[in-house]
Amino acid sequence: MMHSVHFQNMALFWVLVGPNRAVLPLPSKATHEYSVYSLRNSTLSVPPFLTQKDQANPSIERAETIFRKSLQAYGGEARILSVKDATYEYVVDDMENSTTKPIRVKTYFKSESYFRSEVNGDNLDAVTIQNGEKGWVKVGDTTLTLTRKEIDPLKTEMIAQLRPDLLLLSFPKRRYSGQAQENNRILDQVEISGFIGGEYVRGRLSFDANTDLVYKYEFEIERDSSKGKGIVKGEEKYLQYRETNGFKFPIEIISKQGRKVSKLTVGQVDFTSVLNENLFRDPGPPPATTK
Repeated sequence: MMHSVHFQNMALFWVLVGPNRAVLPLPSKATHEYSVYSLRNSTLSVPPFLTQKDQANPSIERAETIFRKSLQAYGGEARILSVKDATYEYVVDDMENSTTKPIRVKTYFKSESYFRSEVNGDNLDAVTIQNGEKGWVKVGDTTLTLTRKEIDPLKTEMIAQLRPDLLLLSFPKRRYSGQAQENNRILDQVEISGFIGGEYVRGRLSFDANTDLVYKYEFEIERDSSKGKGIVKGEEKYLQYRETNGFKFPIEIISKQGRKVSKLTVGQVDFTSVLNENLFRDPGPPPATTK
């Protein structure tokens, strides 16, 4: 775990999801205007209408069938899109280093325009906020102003960890690639690709054939950093789900990026309380007033 903050060239900032993502390279350019969470308010019919060519392709048809069944397993498209405000409290443990203390995270999502993440533990006290096109990261007494495009990679990564159901709404290209077995589960595998939060993503979603829920999300992201363009590889594995008011969400997630492995254990969730917009204001000290 790193305990310093790098503000050089505004290319790096703390990623508040645990020890496996202490510092995240931010893209210098974005080629897509929508984050994953923005699809909550979309009127898009999912899955999208298939062309005649797609309808003649058995692997695409099979993928669409799996996606439809999975949407229903999570509670249905209408229920998924009805979640307008969400609050999560969870603990992140470093699976590679047993001496590292757990980190406590509280994350707020409000539509596609507001986001806040608070992290505490292991000598770390940090807040990241998005408010429309503006944003901030505060570590200790230091606050840095960021743009929405700079915060999007962090926000969309957290959404992928906490809301795998939204991944079903995010990838226009999907193709069934066969079955696999893992941990006594039969998995239907679908190759996926598309833009999320301004970055091109390709990978695979593996669905538990018994529950129709996403069990694993493997991905590669093309990302620009201060050292140039590179590929970020990772995996989210959703080991356990909980249901509330007809909506299913993961409460135990194993997150991998490179050799770093973390475990997220979700405690409290709230999908009904309307979040106050004051949560998403500039966290820095107010400007000094002149007499």
